[in-house]
Amino acid sequence: MTRRTLLKFTVCAALALTASGAFAQAFPTKPIKVIVPFPAGGTTDIVARLVAQRMSETIGQSVLVENRGGAGGQLGAEAVAKAPADGYTMLIHNVTFPLASAAAQLAGRPLYNVDTDFAGVSIAVYVPLVITANPAVPVKDLRDLAKLLQGDRNLHYSYGSTARSSRR
Repeated sequence: MTRRTLLKFTVCAALALTASGAFAQAFPTKPIKVIVPFPAGGTTDIVARLVAQRMSETIGQSVLVENRGGAGGQLGAEAVAKAPADGYTMLIHNVTFPLASAAAQLAGRPLYNVDTDFAGVSIAVYVPLVITANPAVPVKDLRDLAKLLQGDRNLHYSYGSTARSSRR
């Protein structure tokens, strides 16, 4: 090995050793906040708490769930969009996120830009949509139920979902 090669090798090794300290910053160094843009107790909240618990066990750092309900999930999403982009604030939303974001944009009231303020990380769960009715209701499928409800405007019914319940 020539002196020049040895010198190059030594300089490269020294640079590599000093640079590695700059790249080896620990993450996370503080608790991570997961914002759920709905009230506590719903499906999204339950999923967020399960994910947060597993994350905390895996990374050895606290992962806190904060519920910020309101405006169909828009207020919680806005809080995440305005948080520093440092990986310490995350959003766990549900399937309504794209639709609610598009509706706010079309209404001229966007609280954030869904294309630039968020980066998708993962789909946590798939939650099936199930519609059930009392067996006495004279329908065999969703199409029949829609026809029944449209055909008699005086017909009273009630429904429930993770977002709301109502009676008509």
